[in-house]
Formats: sequence, C-alpha cells, structure tokens
Amino acid sequence: MSNLKNTENNSRVTAQSSEMICLDNISMCYRKQVSLLNLLFGSKDRKKQEFWALKDISFTLYKGETVGIIGRNGSGKSTLLMVCAKIYPPDKGKVIVNGKVQLLTLGLGFKNELTGRDNVLISSSLLGLSHSEIKERMPEIEDFADIGSFMDEPVRTYSSGMRSRLAFSIATAIQPDTLILDEVLTTGDVSFREKAINRMKNLQKLAKSAIIVSHNPNQLKQLCDRLIWIEQGRLIMEGEVKETLQEYRAFCKKPIKWMEENPSIQNTLNP
Repeated sequence: MSNLKNTENNSRVTAQSSEMICLDNISMCYRKQVSLLNLLFGSKDRKKQEFWALKDISFTLYKGETVGIIGRNGSGKSTLLMVCAKIYPPDKGKVIVNGKVQLLTLGLGFKNELTGRDNVLISSSLLGLSHSEIKERMPEIEDFADIGSFMDEPVRTYSSGMRSRLAFSIATAIQPDTLILDEVLTTGDVSFREKAINRMKNLQKLAKSAIIVSHNPNQLKQLCDRLIWIEQGRLIMEGEVKETLQEYRAFCKKPIKWMEENPSIQNTLNP
C-alpha cells in the first residue's frame, strides 16, 4: 500500500478554500498519576511518567468541509478535538483557528441545576449572541430539540439523548464557523438522528465547516468529505471515507496482521 497518510482525497473543497483549522505537527503530553509508593521507591525516570496522548499530528480543515475522525477507544480522538477547539494548548506544534468554533460533547458546558431554557440563554450568550438574537432563535431551538416540558426542568433530570438534542439544537441554530461534534450524533432516537444529519447537510450548503467523531460508518459516509484515522495518538491514515473505513476495519479485526502488512506503521504502534 502507498503512503497511508496521504491517500487520494476526492473532497469537494478546492485548494483555494480558506483554512479554518490548521494543526502543524502537534503533540500533547499528560503526566501519569503516580502512587506514593512508586514516588518514594519507583523509577525517577521522568519519561516513564509521561503519556503522549497525541504525537506529531498535522492536518487542515477547510471552509465548507466536513472531516470525520475515527479510532479505537483511548486513541486520542477527544483530546484532538479539545486541541482543535483551543481548549487544550498542545505541548508541541502550532494550532491556527479562524472564526468561531463550537465543541459539542456529551456532558460539556451545561449547568446541571439550571433548566434547559436557562442553559440556552447562557450557551448562546457565551457564543456572542445578544439578548434579542437569543429570544428570536429560542422557538427554533426548542422546536428542534423536541424535549417538551423538560425544556423548563433542570438539566440533571435529562437523559444523555435529551442533553445531546438540546446541545446540538443550540449549536446549529447559532451556526458557528466550525462545529465540532464528539459522538453527539450517536444519541437520541432514529428520527432525531435523521433530523440532525439533514441539518448538518444544510450547514454544509452554507459553507460551514465541521469535524465529526463517530463510530457510525453510515453517518461518516453521508456527511464527511474525508476521514482521519488516529491510533495511539498518531495519525495513521487520511483520505477518502470508504477506503479509510476499510483499512480501519481490517486493523481492528487483526491489528498485528495488519501492521505486518504495513511495516511503515509497525514501528510506531504497540497493539
């Protein structure tokens, strides 16, 4: 197989498109928790106490483009989204973000003791909307979320699907320049997921950009121009959606065999 990181991209986005998010060789390191016993008698090697959640990742998101991100649990997907949203600064590399970015991930941002309506007011204000703009868009948000009387109940009483509905409704009604979704489209019932996909397609028509983390192949095929696969914090493949999904599935099925067939990757990963 040719270079996995640079497979042919059939994106509808041209080379002249504006760059919305650009990651240049970024890396992110966490310090491992150390017990008192290990602290006193264990290894003093600082490198053994480090965990690199992301390592040397570079890619660019263009205006009007939707990029999907796949990877096994613990591969660094959520950390990567936090870097793209400029919530986490990388330890190495450079991040450039143009325009307003909204990150949606379950459990992030809502005040549990406040009602859904109050959280709409707070979230919208943080995204720069005036009181009159929020008032104007409230009926649309309430209608799209379709959570009924729970709109005036504390968010702590919501199911994960209801939280996802409301968060998605707020972000897409406000229409940031770049919308980042971390498994948000996988919750809720079938009818809501269909509504959400249709709204995402409408945002694409408005030249809005998006990054989507999802384990649902059909959603990725419907919405994404290209797909990025990361494993153990490293970018393994970036390219056409169907091809990248095919390689990812082959890897998940038999990681050792897959790496033996792709020796350029074998030295960087330890399945």
